[in-house]
Amino acid sequence: PGWNPGWNSSTVINFSNALLQSSVNYLGLTTMAGYTAANNSFLDSYMSLSMDHTGMYELYQSELWTAKTETMDKILMDCLILTVVVSLVLGGEVYLFGAEILRLYTEEAEVIRCGIEIFAYTTVTYFRAELWIVFPGALRGMDRSTVPMILSVIGTVGTRIVWVFWLFPAHRSLAFLFISYPASWLITIAMQVICFYFVRRKVHG
Repeated sequence: PGWNPGWNSSTVINFSNALLQSSVNYLGLTTMAGYTAANNSFLDSYMSLSMDHTGMYELYQSELWTAKTETMDKILMDCLILTVVVSLVLGGEVYLFGAEILRLYTEEAEVIRCGIEIFAYTTVTYFRAELWIVFPGALRGMDRSTVPMILSVIGTVGTRIVWVFWLFPAHRSLAFLFISYPASWLITIAMQVICFYFVRRKVHG
C-alpha cells in the first residue's frame, strides 16, 4: 500500500542513463547531440509503455489473496505478449523512421547518423526493457517490493557501472557503449525471472 510501482524503475533508469551520458561526452559534440535527440525519442516510447508495469501490479495484487493461480498465470502471459508485441512495433517504427524523427531535433546529417546508430541498440531491443518492467510488477503484486528494486539496481546500474568504468575505456566507440543497454536489460530480466519462479512457488506452492 502506498507503493508507486513505477518509481524505482524510473529512478534506476535515470541514474543508469546518467552513467551513459558521462561516457557519451568522451565521444565528441556530434555524438552528444545525436544521443540527446535519440534519448528524447526513446523516453517518449518508454512513457507510452510504462502503463504495463502499473497494470501488472494492480492485477496481481487483486488476485493474490483469492489464490487464483491460473488467473495470475494468464495475466502474466497476456502482459508479456502485449508488452513484446507493442514494444517491438513501436521500437521498430522508431528505428525505421529514425531519420525523420531525429530531424525534429536536428538537420545535421552526422548527428542523425549517430542517433540512428543508437536506435539500433535501444529501440529495436526495447522489448527486453519492457520485460524488465513486467516481472517486477508481478513480484510487487506478490508483496515482494524490495526484491525487484535490488535486482534492478544490480542488473541495470551494476552492469552499466562495470561497462562504463572497466570495459568502455578499452573500447571507446558508440556501438560498444550502447550495447550496454540490451546487455544490462538481458541480465536484469534473467535475475527477475529466476526470482519470480521461486517467489511464485513459495506463495502458491
